[in-house]
Amino acid sequence: MADIEEEAFFRGTTDENADERPIGWSRSPWEKGVNIAKLVLAAAAFSSMFVVAVISNIAFDTPEATKFSMELAGFEGLNSTIGHTVSPAFRLKVHAEDAHVLLPWCYNGGEVVVSYSNVALAWGHVPRFCMKRRVPTELTVVPWGRGIGLPENLRRRLDSERHMGTAKVMAEMKLFYSDKDSSSKYHRPSLHSFQLVLWGDDRTTSN
Repeated sequence: MADIEEEAFFRGTTDENADERPIGWSRSPWEKGVNIAKLVLAAAAFSSMFVVAVISNIAFDTPEATKFSMELAGFEGLNSTIGHTVSPAFRLKVHAEDAHVLLPWCYNGGEVVVSYSNVALAWGHVPRFCMKRRVPTELTVVPWGRGIGLPENLRRRLDSERHMGTAKVMAEMKLFYSDKDSSSKYHRPSLHSFQLVLWGDDRTTSN
């Protein structure tokens, strides 16, 4: 009995306790190589997961992730002066923010149209601007129109809604991506719509 225990001691363990060996214990060079291969594969899998996480973050680093808002800072010219025509002007403040931007990228300008009840009242140009990480961007756009004809019923309704504080115009903004962006996905314009309330009488559009 003592001989068996001594033999087991020098072997490191008995066959009955082979399954109780610590993780990483190798019976042979071949088994040791298998364990090393498993560690290498595990490291490779971890690296792949890290790369996927980075790519997912970059995937959000696109113009589509930008959040836009718009406010009406002023307007004038909606009172009919000659017949049923108006010559309005609007001062719009556009706010843009993107928390996912890793590298700066730019919009190559754009256009904005302000309309009431599907009748276009004013047009304007959006200047070129660039986005930076966690840095809000603010633009001032001043669309205007001259001699815009309004049917009598539409003009009366606009006047009534303005005095009640319920008149709303629709501002539609179209932005073009920078020419440096070679992705065909972003060759199409980005479209954004905002509903703005006209409060009371005309307000100045000056800064």
